[in-house]
Amino acid sequence: MQHILITGGNTGIGKATATALAKKGAKVVIACRNESKAKKAVAEIKATSKNEEIYSLTCDLASFESVKTCAKNYRSQFGQLDILINNAGLITDKLQFTQDGFEKQIGVNHLGHFLLTKQLIDLLEKAAEPRIVNVSSKAHYNSKIRFDSFKGEVGAAKYKGMAAYGQSKLANVLFTKELARRYPNICSHSLHPGVVGTEIAGKNDNKTAWRLIWKMISPFMLSPNNGAKTSIYLATSPEVLKTNGKYFDKQKEVEPTPLANDVNLAKELWEVSEKLTN
Repeated sequence: MQHILITGGNTGIGKATATALAKKGAKVVIACRNESKAKKAVAEIKATSKNEEIYSLTCDLASFESVKTCAKNYRSQFGQLDILINNAGLITDKLQFTQDGFEKQIGVNHLGHFLLTKQLIDLLEKAAEPRIVNVSSKAHYNSKIRFDSFKGEVGAAKYKGMAAYGQSKLANVLFTKELARRYPNICSHSLHPGVVGTEIAGKNDNKTAWRLIWKMISPFMLSPNNGAKTSIYLATSPEVLKTNGKYFDKQKEVEPTPLANDVNLAKELWEVSEKLTN
């Protein structure tokens, strides 16, 4: 039985992905910030998939301590990991910070997932056909990596939420590329899920203009089930095992932004991320 860990698996794309993989007979663990919502999602996924091997762990990606605890608990409770799906995400137009003092979008969308992956990479290396799936976005196109903005040094008055979001999504693609170079035996891919009507901009602590806008346009977006298709494809297709470090959209390999192919930038991002996450 495959063991799969999905961040943000209690709602939206993550929950749809978890449910689909549970239906295929996998043991699925969802890592979520809110414990009560996670337990509710576990019950719903079990009922829908008819699979009792569904579990949850608490993981706040805005806290390195929480991420490390999650990895430790996963290791002690399950001991095996075949597929890691870094799915959870945040978008905001207000300058906010993680518990460790980082701009929240780069902190949650990249650094938290970077740390979780590094904490569990040895388990993946032991798997027969290990995979890492990083949910990125088309927002990475026309974006840049500004290391001086990781702690919000640009200042609240100059903060541009979409630029910060695009940066974090570019980081997802660069991280995937570097994973493929450093761990060639682990199949790592990133993807654009489509514009999906999820809670990514509507979380309770994200009381910004984006929350209202997102609610207004959500009915015109893809459903979570449609948005999850590429994640499910990358987690299950034998075809993708023939490649590594690629970027996918609508279940097809496509070219990311040229900056995503900058080997030196990917290496620098990795090294900076290692330093920042200790």
